[in-house]
Amino acid sequence: MYFQKASGISKHRNMSKLQVRNEAIINAPVGSIWTIITDINVLHKVNPGVVKASGNMDRPGAVRVCQIDNKGRKGTVKEKMIEFVPEEKTVWAMESDTMGMTKMLSNARFVFKLEKLGESTTRVINETYYQPGNLIAKIMNGIMIKKTIGKAQAEILENIKLLTEKK
Repeated sequence: MYFQKASGISKHRNMSKLQVRNEAIINAPVGSIWTIITDINVLHKVNPGVVKASGNMDRPGAVRVCQIDNKGRKGTVKEKMIEFVPEEKTVWAMESDTMGMTKMLSNARFVFKLEKLGESTTRVINETYYQPGNLIAKIMNGIMIKKTIGKAQAEILENIKLLTEKK
C-alpha cells in the first residue's frame, strides 16, 4: 500500500484550508470501497475513533451521529453529507460536537475521493479541511492536531484496505 501526505495547501469551497491529505492504492474495485465508506454499520470498523454511529451515509444530505472515544476522551459528533458523487466523492461537514472540536476546527470538512486505476485497483484519497478556530487551536494545529489527524487518516485507509482487499 502507498500513502502520501499533502505538501501544499489548497482551499475547499467553504474557505477552509486543506490541512491533511493521505492516499492509498488499494487492490479492490471502486464499488467495493464505495460500499464500505457509505455504510453506517461498518463505520466503527473504518474509523478507529467511532464507537457507534447512527443515521445514514449513502445519500446527499444524509446526517450521521457518531459516538466517539478518542483515547479515553468521549463525546458525540454530528455531521452532514454536503457533497455526494456516487463511487467518486463524499464530503462531510462537522455540524456540532460535545468535545469542543467545532470550536477548535472551524468549518471542518472530511473528504473521500475514489479514483479507478484498474478493474481491481483504486486510489483512495482522504482529506481534512478546516481553519483553526482560535489562537490556541492555531498553535496546537502546528504542534499536534495535523499529526493526529494524519495518523487517523492512515489508519482509516489501512482499515478500508483490510475490509476490501481479498486475501
